[in-house]
Amino acid sequence: MVREIAVFEVQEGQGENFVEAYNGVAHVLNGAKGSHGATLHRGIENPSLFTLIVEWDSVDAHTALTKEPEFKEFGDAVGPFLAGRPEVGHVEAVG
Repeated sequence: MVREIAVFEVQEGQGENFVEAYNGVAHVLNGAKGSHGATLHRGIENPSLFTLIVEWDSVDAHTALTKEPEFKEFGDAVGPFLAGRPEVGHVEAVG
């Protein structure tokens, strides 16, 4: 199992709108083939920073979702609130 880590910087004052938009399309991530669920976290020291963690069967499972029309739905919903492109990477447990 791998985890996708995506860090989003949200425009100042748009945090609540971003969370509402995310909650409206979280089903895209949670229901995707190979997904074991997604959680969104908000920064304490910097409430404009959000970290999304999605557990996947594999990096390929995540990549497959990005080619589906539902992924565009996700991006269209949360994109207007972002201050820039998210940083996305994958990690796996080693210890």
